[in-house]
Amino acid sequence: MSNEIRHEAAGSPGIRPAAPPPPIAAEFDVDFEQMLERSSLGSRAAQHIRQGLPDRLARQFGERGRGSGGTSKVRPPHLAKSWKARRAADNVVDIAGSLAVPGGDLRTMREADRAETRAVIANWRKLLSICPAGALGAEGSARVLTTVATLAETLIADRDEHHALHLIRTAFPHLVFLGRCHPVVLQVRRASAEALSELGQYHRAETKLRRLSEDEQRMFGSSNARTTLLLLWALVGQGQLREAEDGFRSLKDHLLLSQGPDTPMLRHLECRRAWLLGKLGRVEESVSHYDAVIINRIHELEESHADTLDARHSKGKILVVAGQEAQALVLLQQLAEERVRLQGDRHPDTLETCKYLGLAQALADPRDGRVVGRVIHDLEEFLHLQVKRHGPGHPMSRDTEAWLGRLRRLQQAIRFCGPLPDLRQVPAIDATDKDRSGCVGVR
Repeated sequence: MSNEIRHEAAGSPGIRPAAPPPPIAAEFDVDFEQMLERSSLGSRAAQHIRQGLPDRLARQFGERGRGSGGTSKVRPPHLAKSWKARRAADNVVDIAGSLAVPGGDLRTMREADRAETRAVIANWRKLLSICPAGALGAEGSARVLTTVATLAETLIADRDEHHALHLIRTAFPHLVFLGRCHPVVLQVRRASAEALSELGQYHRAETKLRRLSEDEQRMFGSSNARTTLLLLWALVGQGQLREAEDGFRSLKDHLLLSQGPDTPMLRHLECRRAWLLGKLGRVEESVSHYDAVIINRIHELEESHADTLDARHSKGKILVVAGQEAQALVLLQQLAEERVRLQGDRHPDTLETCKYLGLAQALADPRDGRVVGRVIHDLEEFLHLQVKRHGPGHPMSRDTEAWLGRLRRLQQAIRFCGPLPDLRQVPAIDATDKDRSGCVGVR
C-alpha cells in the first residue's frame, strides 16, 4: 500500500473500525443508474439527470465533451481546475496499483491490521472523490475501477456492505466515463448489486442484476456465472424458492459443462443451494451438501480459511433453525473457539457463530430458565454491537432482534408454566413432500 496513505491512516493510535456511513438513498441510486444507462454526459437525458443531483455530487462528474459512445472526448484544461484535483489525478492511479489487501481477505486478519486497512481504503476513497471524471483517461480509469471492484468485494466479504457501496458511489463519475458495458464497469455493477443483496435489499439487487445480465448477454453472448448466482440468491431472499432451485440446477449444469468440476464457483453455488434446501425443509440433503462443500474447501483452501469457516457456520445454523440443536452444539462450540482465535471475539462472523451456539444451548433444554436468561443477555449484547456497527436494518441485526423476541416468549412461558412455543424456523418434510417444497417461503 502507498506509504503516503498508510501514514495518514496511522495518524492516531488505536485505530477503531469506522462507524457505518449513512445508507445511500434509493432515489440517488436510481439517478446514478439512469446516468450510467446513458453512459454519456453529453446526452440531453443525462444532462437533465445531472441537473437534478446535489451540487456536491454533480461536481464530481466534471466537464466533458459530447462524445458518441463508450468513452467521451475530454478537455483537460477544464478537468483540473484546482491544485488539489491535479494532485489527486496524479496520485490516485499510482496508489491504486499498490492498494491491495494481503491475501485478498480481511476476515482473518488481526483486528489492528484490519482497522488500519479500512482506514487506508477510506483515505484513498477521499482522494478519488476529488478526482474529476475523465481526468484519469480511459486506461487510468480502468485501473482505478478494477481496484474499486476488488476492494468492494473484499469489504462485502467482511460484512461491511455500507462502506463498499460508498466506495462505489464515489467512483460513479468514472463508471459513467467508461460506459456501462466496459468489462470493469460490469464488475463494479456486480459488486454493487451484491452489497444490496447482503443488506437484505433483494428487490433492488434483483433489478440491478437483471439489467447487468442483459448487458453481459449483449456484450459476450451469455451472463457471467457470478451474476447469475447472485440473481438466484436475490430470489431466495424474496421467497421465490422454486424458481431459485431450478436456476441453481441449471447453473450447476452450465458450470460443469463449461468449467469442469473443480471450478471454485461451483463451491459457492453448492453452499448457497445447501441453504436453500434447508429452508425448503430438506435438512438431511442440506447437511449432506454442506459436508461436501466443507470437505472440498478444506482440500482446496485450508481448514482455517474464512470460506471453510463460513460453510461450517451455515451448516450449524441450518441445524439450529431446523430444531436439531444436539447436532449443532458440538459443531458450533468448536467453530466459535476457532473464530475467536482467528478473527477475534468482536468480528461479525464470530458474533453470529456465538449467537447460534447460544441458541443451540437454549433450545436443547428449553425449560432451563437460567440458560435461556443467559442467552437472552448475550444476544442483547450482540444486538448492541451489530446495531452500532451495521445499523438496525442490517439482516444480522434483524435476525438477532427476531430471536430475542422468540426467546423472551419462551422465557415468559417458563416463568408462568405455560406451553412452550415451537421455535423451529424450517418446516419439516419427508421425501414424499419434495414436489411441494417449492411452495414453502423463506421465514
